[in-house]
Amino acid sequence: MADHVTSSDQVLSKPRAAFPESNGLSKASATLQRSLRLGRLGEFVLQPQILLLTIVAIVAGRDLNRGEFFFYGDAMRHAMNGAFFRDFLLDLPLRHPLQYVYEYYAKYPALAFPHWPPLFHFIEGVFFLLFGLSPWVSGMVVLGFALLGIYYWYRIAERLGPRHRAFLSALILACLPFVLVYERVTMLEIPALALCLGAIHFWLRFQETERHGDLLALTGFVVAAFLTSQKAIFLALFIVVDLVVERRWRLLKRWDVWLALLVSLVAVIPWYLLAARTMTFWSARLIGLTGKQGHYLLTSRNYLFYLPKLYAQMGPVLIGLACVGLLIAILRPTRSNRFWLVWVLSGYLCFTLVREKDPRHSMLLIPPLIYLAVVALETICVRRAIALTASSVLALVYLVNGLRTERPSVTGAREVAQYALSLPESDIVYFQGQLDGDFIFFVRKFDPQKEHMVARDKQIVVTRLGMDPKAILQTREQILGFFQTWGIRYAVVEDEDPFRQFAVVRELLHSDQFELLRTFPVQSNQPNYPVHEFQVYRFRGELHRTTQPVTLPMMTINHPITVDLSRLVGHPWPN
Repeated sequence: MADHVTSSDQVLSKPRAAFPESNGLSKASATLQRSLRLGRLGEFVLQPQILLLTIVAIVAGRDLNRGEFFFYGDAMRHAMNGAFFRDFLLDLPLRHPLQYVYEYYAKYPALAFPHWPPLFHFIEGVFFLLFGLSPWVSGMVVLGFALLGIYYWYRIAERLGPRHRAFLSALILACLPFVLVYERVTMLEIPALALCLGAIHFWLRFQETERHGDLLALTGFVVAAFLTSQKAIFLALFIVVDLVVERRWRLLKRWDVWLALLVSLVAVIPWYLLAARTMTFWSARLIGLTGKQGHYLLTSRNYLFYLPKLYAQMGPVLIGLACVGLLIAILRPTRSNRFWLVWVLSGYLCFTLVREKDPRHSMLLIPPLIYLAVVALETICVRRAIALTASSVLALVYLVNGLRTERPSVTGAREVAQYALSLPESDIVYFQGQLDGDFIFFVRKFDPQKEHMVARDKQIVVTRLGMDPKAILQTREQILGFFQTWGIRYAVVEDEDPFRQFAVVRELLHSDQFELLRTFPVQSNQPNYPVHEFQVYRFRGELHRTTQPVTLPMMTINHPITVDLSRLVGHPWPN
């Protein structure tokens, strides 16, 4: 019996003896799985498009939390449009939306609505809602569009040429100084470029596959582009010209193509009709075909406008190579070369016909020119190894320059806005200067209940794009009465006035009616930036705020805005 027990114990002990071995196998298996996961992660990270997006994010996102809104003046309006959508989503004034817009502009007179289409500002407003009102949040939205644009440019170039050329041309595009500046400021150029590149990518795919999914994506990107920037008009001409050049007539026989066109028109036209009916001279400024404005089409200077701009934006080396690349594309009319030629020529023609000339418009021409420049460099080098080395060195030069270049920066409005709101009787603050939208943005940021209001210098002198400023109040007595009847205790002004009509205001501020409380420096890395400091003045006299509606003169819409100050200040708004 004892032997039997001993034998049983030995038998039972065998599985226990095997446990250490199985644990070793489990650990080896776990180690192998981790190695495989790390290997797959490494493969994913080293994919060209992932590596490219990582590099672009590092370069374009440098010092994302640095600086405020100042660029072109438009950046401040884009920021306030985003703040407006953020507040609209929270307040949901669905019963009186138009009144809400008017009163919002009266409180924060840096709103530019509906000067630009709303999609970018809506997305920006959602980000402001999630992460707070801050310049870096707005910069994060632009950075997202930059990555989207680079991704789709890579996909376009990869479809029409070798992968290395797609990678290098995308890297040069992202790090080109002219483009890089707009990747780091709150402007519509990069969002418009990204959405146009997405539309072009799916246009190429749809021509090859003719699938409903690609047509749907194409429609979505076209609509999104038109609801982001008027520059999307380029897509209409480009797609039509490419369709004609490639003779893809059978696409016009498909019912879903015409349905997609109808859906696009229904989604886009209402906004443009609203803008045309609301904004003064909006259509004339855009297309210049009304009244006496159409004469610009007859001048040779109009057709040469963008040539020197492209030279300045791309530099002599890159633009010289691009010219060689254009010649190569003409001499070798492959599908790829025809595509680049159609892109460049239709884009140049499109923005030449648009009356509003601006160097920013030519950004849509830069991607194909960069690609053709790389083609030219590879053709000149002849041997593949030398060509790849030369193209890589060119891209590396732009990458290093991009890493060394600072983000455009101006700071100072944040501090002066926070100080002004901390003062007693600061429910309405007067501001005069070029950084009006920057100051107003921070007033909104530091006033979560929206109890305060900014009275802008346009109450005294109003301006309209391309026209001389118009004085509303011209004497010291009129301006003093404005401060008293509006109940304005404090004035924040810059050290230099943009127009001579403000001289009377400056004289009044230097009189015994006002006292200088404090100055705030404006810091900038922009050469010769005209603003150096903010000055905060206090009105010494008595205030007699009116109970009657006040009128805000408007030069960009068809009528002035009339509001009741008692509704807008001194308590949370809207109420």
